[in-house]
Amino acid sequence: MVDIETLGLVADAVILSIGAVRFDLDSDEIKDEAFYASVSIGSNLYVGRKIDVNTLTWWFKQPPEAQLVFHEPKQELETALVSLQEWFGDATFIWSNGADFDIPILTHAFGQFDLVVPWKFWNARCVRTYKNLPGAKNIKVSNTGKHNALHDAIAQAKLVQAIQRTLNTTHSMVKT
Repeated sequence: MVDIETLGLVADAVILSIGAVRFDLDSDEIKDEAFYASVSIGSNLYVGRKIDVNTLTWWFKQPPEAQLVFHEPKQELETALVSLQEWFGDATFIWSNGADFDIPILTHAFGQFDLVVPWKFWNARCVRTYKNLPGAKNIKVSNTGKHNALHDAIAQAKLVQAIQRTLNTTHSMVKT
């Protein structure tokens, strides 16, 4: 599961942070070796990524704990992407909360540095689609830190696991 925080809503938006976790779809297991990178705004601007004024204004209205991303130690965007590429390794699927946000923005950024995207586009999975499956709409999980890329990735993974568990339970009740 990957989540990003940005300063815009389009493919070339400045990426503030990247969080990712490995999880098992059919259990409650979320692996310990999470990925997190807080990214330098300057390194984004250097390659032409953009800041959307409305998104920046939105960030100013967020709680102080969400704004901590602006005060963390930073790394260059290319370094963060190479680290994510290495962390992803030979995993098959990549999940995100929306088919048109996190993964396309990351894919665009990989392309700016001529880096190979570590996942195949046909292995991208969408949490929003999963959340809208019959029987899944009312399933909720807690999130300890909204707008923190790593905390959001963990919460999204837990949500997908909870939905999967519910769908499996419902399916086995229908079969008997």
